Amino acid sequence: MTKTCTKCKNEIPDLNLTEEARLKLYGLIYQDLKLFAVKQLMDEQKIAHREAKIIVDHLNKKYGKCGRCDYSDLDKENIECPKCGAFNYNMKEPIFNQDFCSLLEFSLPFDQLEDESLRGFWCDGIDPIPSDIENLALEKLKQNRAIRTRAWTGVSGQEIYEMTILFGEQSIYRFEQGLSLEDCIYSENADDWIKVDRNNKRIEIKLK
Repeated sequence: MTKTCTKCKNEIPDLNLTEEARLKLYGLIYQDLKLFAVKQLMDEQKIAHREAKIIVDHLNKKYGKCGRCDYSDLDKENIECPKCGAFNYNMKEPIFNQDFCSLLEFSLPFDQLEDESLRGFWCDGIDPIPSDIENLALEKLKQNRAIRTRAWTGVSGQEIYEMTILFGEQSIYRFEQGLSLEDCIYSENADDWIKVDRNNKRIEIKLK
């Protein structure tokens, strides 16, 4: 069924993407890389430029929040904003997202590690957009059980480290069920789930 945006009067193309393609598009929109998002739709999905631009113009950055006004209670995908009338694709974000990354950031007990050189380390952010974002597709995640992103950490909290996050049975199950990963963060025995390589600026984190 043809949909029309009440706000701009454009017909809205259907968005039938694979999970991996949706994740890549989500990552570009989250980072405000709209030109790259248009190019991805044209090159990989063979969508004409005009239709690709209309799609990108109606992809809201944050699930639930209208891309045209301050309304923040959109509760399903492919929905018209009840406040301004704009159409929003309103794609659901992955379970690995900013909320989880903020929680993980504050849960890293560097001072509890045996390596005394890590005393004073702290984390000032974890990028919610993995460098291999396609690995957040469920079947790939179940196969690889890991994603790579970056973290701002160190004594200053501003050194950029490559962060590898390993998924265990519980985190894979909760991801599959669409449940929060909050309970998958360990709270004891820091050396068992946090590995820091200062020389190569790498951190490995294990989830339950």
